[in-house]
Amino acid sequence: MLASTLFCLTFANRPVETHPFETGTGFGQSPGISTPYRQTLPAGQSTTAGKVVLSTGEVNSLVELRLELTAAFENPFDPEDISVDFLVDPASGKNYEIPAFFYRDANRALDSGKEVVTAVGKGDWRVRWAPREAGRHSVRIRVRARTGEIVGQPTSVKVTERSSPGFIRVSERDHRFFSFENGTAYFPIGANICWGGDRGTFNYDDWLPKYSANGVNYGRLWLSPGWSTFGLERTGKTEDGLGMGQFDLNNLWRLDYVVRKAAANGLNLMLTIDSYNILRDRDGAPYWNESPHNSDNGGPLRIWSDFWTSEKMDRLYRAKLRYLVGRYGAFSNVMSWEFWNEVDLTRDFDADRVQAWHQRMGQYLRSIDPYQHLISTSFSSSAGQRGIDGLAEIDYVQTHHYSSPDIASVVADSQVKKTLLGKPHYVGEIGADWQGPRGDADPKGLQIHDPLWVSIASANAGAAMPWWWDNYTEPLNLYSVWKPAAKFISGIDWPGENFRVVRPTFRFQQKPPSPRREDLVIADGPRSWEPGEAFNRPRDIQISPAGEVLTEGPISSILHGRVNHPDMTNPLRFLVNFDRPTTFKVTVSEVSGYGGAALRILLDGIVVADKAFPDPDGNAKTTSITAFNGTYSVTVPKGSHHIVVENPGADWVAASYRFTNVKTIARPALQGWVSAGDSMIIGWVRRAGRTWQSVIVDKTKLAPTEPSYLNISGLASGTWLLELWNTTTGDIEKRIPVEVKASGRVDIPLPAIATDLAFKLRRAKA
Repeated sequence: MLASTLFCLTFANRPVETHPFETGTGFGQSPGISTPYRQTLPAGQSTTAGKVVLSTGEVNSLVELRLELTAAFENPFDPEDISVDFLVDPASGKNYEIPAFFYRDANRALDSGKEVVTAVGKGDWRVRWAPREAGRHSVRIRVRARTGEIVGQPTSVKVTERSSPGFIRVSERDHRFFSFENGTAYFPIGANICWGGDRGTFNYDDWLPKYSANGVNYGRLWLSPGWSTFGLERTGKTEDGLGMGQFDLNNLWRLDYVVRKAAANGLNLMLTIDSYNILRDRDGAPYWNESPHNSDNGGPLRIWSDFWTSEKMDRLYRAKLRYLVGRYGAFSNVMSWEFWNEVDLTRDFDADRVQAWHQRMGQYLRSIDPYQHLISTSFSSSAGQRGIDGLAEIDYVQTHHYSSPDIASVVADSQVKKTLLGKPHYVGEIGADWQGPRGDADPKGLQIHDPLWVSIASANAGAAMPWWWDNYTEPLNLYSVWKPAAKFISGIDWPGENFRVVRPTFRFQQKPPSPRREDLVIADGPRSWEPGEAFNRPRDIQISPAGEVLTEGPISSILHGRVNHPDMTNPLRFLVNFDRPTTFKVTVSEVSGYGGAALRILLDGIVVADKAFPDPDGNAKTTSITAFNGTYSVTVPKGSHHIVVENPGADWVAASYRFTNVKTIARPALQGWVSAGDSMIIGWVRRAGRTWQSVIVDKTKLAPTEPSYLNISGLASGTWLLELWNTTTGDIEKRIPVEVKASGRVDIPLPAIATDLAFKLRRAKA
């Protein structure tokens, strides 16, 4: 926690050797233009420095030092104009430097429901320091300005042992998980809370205690674009402290406030430095036309794509990283820096150039951050970018995903794929619909609940983090959705268990007298725009009379059009032979904004449905079209038939498929995700077919399953203790001992399940 006292640094004149800097303004200014923070020295006076004076002789937690610094500068955010550093020399010899930062205090008030932040004073220089080790330290201040360089006299400081668990790291015991510096496991569970809206920090006063009271320990804040609550860089005049090379000190004051508020409520934070919007000029919330980066607004970039190769932009970005490290690096509840939100949505995205940029900036950030915070970045594509995700400078990877019929399965599948990188992975954004929260349809938070539980059971490094905090979680008061999961994960030593994902099977405790029938659903297949992929070619899908898909391999969720994608056109032909009539349903969830698409269904060669999905603006806007979302149905008589689904239109359409009442249920209608550790098994089981699409959109009524056994193998033989958890209340509804056979196999008894349940299985102590 931040010490409440501001310790002063005093400066005393003494002879020093100076090293003159080049005169002139820094890279953030135009010639002859001064910032409002400009400071001059009387003729003949040079920069002076002295000893660090603390009101007490020892520290053991974060302290903030206010510098009574007098030096000449035009722009305090430009390290080529002035840089102030706190030099730390521990007895261990592991020396490090902390950038000082320019600070201005502020007050806040609410005016007609909107936060108003008012600057207080002219500003000063500060240092935030969280000692890295106990023992005697020698500390000094170094100032490099246009008037020269000087190093202050050393001061001896005693650092006592800290009581906090320290900063968050990738665990040394298992690189798939996080832990604190003291080795305690950390499993982030929380939400995106990226900006505060009109009420700004006053909203965080309301939100953060509610999250904390329900076990949430993680949040994500955006520092870009300029319209956001914490926007660092805002378009405007240099003399007003705006434009590139300047940082909005009022917004930074807001960020200080929320970082401290989060720490007080036990939340660790990801700070997202930039979002794709600033380099996007159309569609998808563009901000380029308003961005301070844009040369039309006085910025350094003629065109968005120059960002990745511009030397001037690199210098500006390094200055921003330096400032952020100085101002927020000492907060241990700052879990990580995220370079970009969904960087692949920047206009004219070039993976090679963006990868090289991430490597450059990652190396620089590592070199200046004495606390070695974790570094990440994110993509809109669920697949991510392997070249960037795999960089040594990227500590952990994320998935962002929206708008699949079964978002829970996508979370589990993403973990299987991303864990191959050998890094922690969690789903950084998840939502049932990218267009909006759908709160009227989903008032109880199924789109939060299911991804949350499946991410735990499939051994993600953290919980799946929902979007739509301010217009869904808060107005519907859904904070309690997290509490049962937070109780469930409490005490799990994630990096110590050696968790491995296992596939459960199910069998009835007592076989029903006659089999039931349910719908066959084919959804959440891959989305690819790569020619040559197996699922981007015409395919025959063989379905058995019992409603089982016999064709191996995934079935694409994208139907490519003949006009724009002739090399990826992939009609599906379903081959069926059912003993009863069925309804075949195609659910459209998205249509390309690059020209629209179409849907045609043929039954035994005869067209039975032919729908055009035209692009209403003639390709002017390329945002995906949702006006055609819905279900398109045809009746299929009993017997042998072939059904072709194709897209004769221009571009792509996203779809899922359903055959009603054809799937024979010979086994319990359950789906399960299980992770087995050395001393604990964790799992989540839900009623099969209980997806967000089926429950919320299709309003499907699913009967509870019969009592069953969940079967897993590969365990140590002996007695284990089973806990069955109610995922809505967080109650343990049953505790019973179960025996693992000599073969390592166990039958876990499950009651009838209408929705879902979670379980833990712990090895009994000898």
